[in-house]
Amino acid sequence: MEIVASVVSSLVVEGGKIVYRSISSKIRSCWHGETMGDAADSHIKVAELIPCPSIRDHTTASQTMARILQLLHDDKARRIGIWGMGGVGKSYLVKNLNNKLSSTSSSRKPFSLIIWATVSKTTSSQEPDLKNLQKKIASRLNLKEEETMERTAIQLLERLRREKFLLILDDVWEAINLDLVGIPRPESHLGSKILLTARSLHVCRKMMTDVEVKVEVLMDEEAWELFKEHAGEVADLQSIKPLAGTVCKECGKLPLALITVGSAMRRKERVGLWENAIDELRMSRPSIDGIEPNLYSSLKLSYDSLQNEKLKSCFLYCCLYPDDYSILISELVECWWAEGLIDDQLTYHAALNGGIALIESLKDSCLLETGDSDDSIKMHGVVRDVAIWIATCANPESKFLVRANVRMTRLSEFELQRDLERVSLMRNSIKALSDKEIECPKMISIFLQYNSFLQNIPENFLRGFGALKVMNLGGTQVRSLPVSLLHLRDLRALLLRSCNHLEELPPLGSLTKLCILDLHDTSIKQLPEGMDQLTNLKKLDLSYTLNLEFVLAETVSKLTSLEFLDVMESGYRWLIKPRPPMSYFEIYLQERHKEQRATVEDLQSLQRLSVLYLRLYDTVTAFEECDVYWIQRLKTFCCSMGLTYLAPDTPRPTEKDLSGDSIEWFISHATSLAFDNCCNLHEILENIVINRVDCFTNIKILTLKDAMLNEGSNARLDLLPNLEELYLDNIGKMKSISVLADRLGLIFPRLEALVVTGCDELEKLFFLGDRITSLPKLSKIKVDTCVRLNELFQYVLGSAKGHAAVPNLQTARLSGLPQLQCLCRREESWQSLEQLEVVRCPLLKKLPFRTINGNSIKEIRGDARWWSEVHWDTDDIKLHFDKHFKEMLDLQASLGR
Repeated sequence: MEIVASVVSSLVVEGGKIVYRSISSKIRSCWHGETMGDAADSHIKVAELIPCPSIRDHTTASQTMARILQLLHDDKARRIGIWGMGGVGKSYLVKNLNNKLSSTSSSRKPFSLIIWATVSKTTSSQEPDLKNLQKKIASRLNLKEEETMERTAIQLLERLRREKFLLILDDVWEAINLDLVGIPRPESHLGSKILLTARSLHVCRKMMTDVEVKVEVLMDEEAWELFKEHAGEVADLQSIKPLAGTVCKECGKLPLALITVGSAMRRKERVGLWENAIDELRMSRPSIDGIEPNLYSSLKLSYDSLQNEKLKSCFLYCCLYPDDYSILISELVECWWAEGLIDDQLTYHAALNGGIALIESLKDSCLLETGDSDDSIKMHGVVRDVAIWIATCANPESKFLVRANVRMTRLSEFELQRDLERVSLMRNSIKALSDKEIECPKMISIFLQYNSFLQNIPENFLRGFGALKVMNLGGTQVRSLPVSLLHLRDLRALLLRSCNHLEELPPLGSLTKLCILDLHDTSIKQLPEGMDQLTNLKKLDLSYTLNLEFVLAETVSKLTSLEFLDVMESGYRWLIKPRPPMSYFEIYLQERHKEQRATVEDLQSLQRLSVLYLRLYDTVTAFEECDVYWIQRLKTFCCSMGLTYLAPDTPRPTEKDLSGDSIEWFISHATSLAFDNCCNLHEILENIVINRVDCFTNIKILTLKDAMLNEGSNARLDLLPNLEELYLDNIGKMKSISVLADRLGLIFPRLEALVVTGCDELEKLFFLGDRITSLPKLSKIKVDTCVRLNELFQYVLGSAKGHAAVPNLQTARLSGLPQLQCLCRREESWQSLEQLEVVRCPLLKKLPFRTINGNSIKEIRGDARWWSEVHWDTDDIKLHFDKHFKEMLDLQASLGR
């Protein structure tokens, strides 16, 4: 006891971190016993305990700790990076790790020396203060600091080479040159390891980490317990508890936010104070005690560390979208491109790639995260609050107005101030806009999308926005746009997506800088006048314009800068130029429009076109390969084939053969292929299987919808070796996807996503063991309304063990499967599964998870009654997975009741 008291007798504060340091070499000798050897070699073993709360009762932190401890015993993991957003608990985690290892008995210690140090930054930059770091490490080792860093580094190097050490570097912002400090490289000093914490994955990689462990936010129950711990008993009062729950939710399960806000609300029993706190948090106003200095300022450090002003602007732009909103990556990048945050001289493809690179940098810095789908991103709620704070308060150069999803019903003209640059009013209930001219000469982006009651844009509303570059009116009920639109000469992006009532646009010829025009799912009947003058237009989206009747060939040929064209599921039928003899249907279309109709061949003149989404109907006439040779230059060609539904007064086209060489040529050059309501799918597949001598290497996405899979010949080779996504909807006569695989020779080496819907005869998802032993890259499965499906993966008799069916499966969503009884009867490894969703699967009473093979699971969602009936091997396993269960309301069942 006396020895321990002496060891911790000196309390030192360094860099804001409280540490205990031994002050007596004699005490250290007692601590380590006589194994130290003679006095000349009597160097100090550091066994430093750092005061911090225990993680013993914290499930998320304990699981991360277990993962780190496992890596410390892995010889291949010499450098380990612990990363995550600010305030998530990285330092708290490694302090617990340090204490656990330091308190382990000597015989069981994996390291003879453990050194923990916070990495401070130089006063003038984000660069690490190497001299200060070197001084801390030398002090831990009781080494005298030499006159120069080089001499101290030599002394450290000699000392550490004698040990099997663990160096814990906390709060690293930039890569550290270990050689300059005097740290032996762990890859050449076997048994030693370096563990670091950082907010950025990029920093970990620059430090050459062998493995990175991300620290995630808390689970719901943990978050509530942590919040209550700091808010006190008041959080359980009957009048306060619902409000406290809302405040807790606004903290986004981020520990630092929960601690800061919980402490600020401690012992506050007045309902009004809690209601005000909710309003302040939702409006991203840092008026709650401690929010700005303790939380916002801490998270702002991540923003300050971004590489350049462009990246900072791209980050702030994301706060224009609502809280917890999944932002389509393509839409976001297009807005950046239109604003000039990405070089507007780049091609569409290059700009998109550049934007994705910026997004990855922001994700690596924990400032963005993956959204509800792989093609989307979102901001953590607290990070968004900080972004709004920076954009409206902390940064005088940023002029944002963010009122997204705050239930606004009217916009006051006084809110639109002259110096505003970016305004977001999206997802509100605004019914009318001011008809007064409001001078906002600096405004470059305005978001009004998804104000579902907005029917009119007044003539004068846009007149004062002369510098506007991005305008989004998507999802509103506007029927037309004002002529004042034509005064927006700098407009680069006009986004009218899902304006279902929009029937016409004013002449757009004066908008010569327009780069992006999105008319997806609008009701326009023809393209606006002046389209042929939009010589800078790079993207045109006409998909699902079901009322579009006519496109002039001359208009298409004038769009010389067009790079992206989507005409999938448009009412306008893109035909091959008719050659005698013409069908009655083709004569009908030609007579209806005497002017020159645009055809598939007219797209040939668009020399810059690189992305094309096109639907071919059963009215396609035969054509030779030379007619469409230009398709080979496209980077992306998505082709859909099959019948379409026609208006009652439209003559039905005569059926054509879609199974000939011309269609095979189209398939050969498509990157995405869909057969929709294709009555002769069997003949197409049979023709391809029999005659094809090589595979379709371009196709990455295959969709089959409303078709029958009849028996036929099987391919001799994998016809779709690069297939990444497979969508099957209402496919008859298919008892297993393996039947389709046999027909096309598929072994799915690169399949990542699988969606199966309404396949009533499907009994097994896959049979594994013969040709297909596993699906190595499959990460997402969604199966819905397959009434006979009873098992996902079934191994055939005699198949060899050792292959996990889905080693990389991360997400599985299962719904409407009344006969499903199990996922797989063979003991499987589900080491990558993170999310499982089960809805209306009453017979699924057993899940193949154990605490070992299901240790990556973060969330299981489903009906509470179903969950209560699931059987587990032991109560401990049940208790383990209970923590991950989240009740999910079955909307169909609710509506049925």
